[in-house]
Amino acid sequence: MTNDDFRQKFEQHRKEIAVTDDADDLDKPVTRAELHGRKEPSAKKKQKAGKATGKKKRPKGSTLINTLLILFMLIPISLFIYVYKFYDPIEGGSAAELEQNLEIETSIAGDGAEPPEEASAIADQEEKQKLEEQKQQEDQQKIEEQKKLEEQKKLEEQKKLEEQKRLEEQKKQEEQKRLAEQQRIEEQKRKEEQARIAEQKKREEQERQEKEKQQASRGSHTVQPGETLYRISVNIYGSGDGVEKIKRANGLSSNEISVGQTLIIP
Repeated sequence: MTNDDFRQKFEQHRKEIAVTDDADDLDKPVTRAELHGRKEPSAKKKQKAGKATGKKKRPKGSTLINTLLILFMLIPISLFIYVYKFYDPIEGGSAAELEQNLEIETSIAGDGAEPPEEASAIADQEEKQKLEEQKQQEDQQKIEEQKKLEEQKKLEEQKKLEEQKRLEEQKKQEEQKRLAEQQRIEEQKRKEEQARIAEQKKREEQERQEKEKQQASRGSHTVQPGETLYRISVNIYGSGDGVEKIKRANGLSSNEISVGQTLIIP
């Protein structure tokens, strides 16, 4: 007997307890058949009993359906909350790539699995290739650094040459200025010297002309035998005081004179 049959039998033999104010119903005796439930209920009572049973208890199938509906409603809500709060597209993409790479490596390892020796040789070769590439990169970097140092050195040397050239040019200009100033000073000195010499010559010429004038105005005397400066001074000036004048006029340093010598008489 199934659960539904048992439930149906139970509902058929169940009696409702009714509380009424009717004294006839309370005083009415209950028959034996009604007491022990042997009397079969009518079709109308069965229908009412079935409706009452459906209203009072729900079958288990409806509960399961309700549970599933609630779950199906909660799943989209949970996904929405997760995406809105916790989902990161970058992390999701990285995880997807990692999983894809893992699947590819797994498939490659599973499809073409090689013996351990060959795998070790391949790994060594790859490691060697990586080391060579790394060495090439380091060498290339060293070459580039060396080129940079050489270029920097060339620039520094060029700057030094330009600075040296500038200093030499400046020194040359200063030397030219100094020489020009020196030439100007020398030329000025030369002109001053020429002017001084010309002035001296002019003065000497004036003195000579003055002497000639004096000689022409005062005359001259030719020394005769037996004459001395003192005697000539006494004859001309009347005393011996004119000796020094005669000596100065003729440029004599002593009193000695010779016969026939022409003396200027001042």
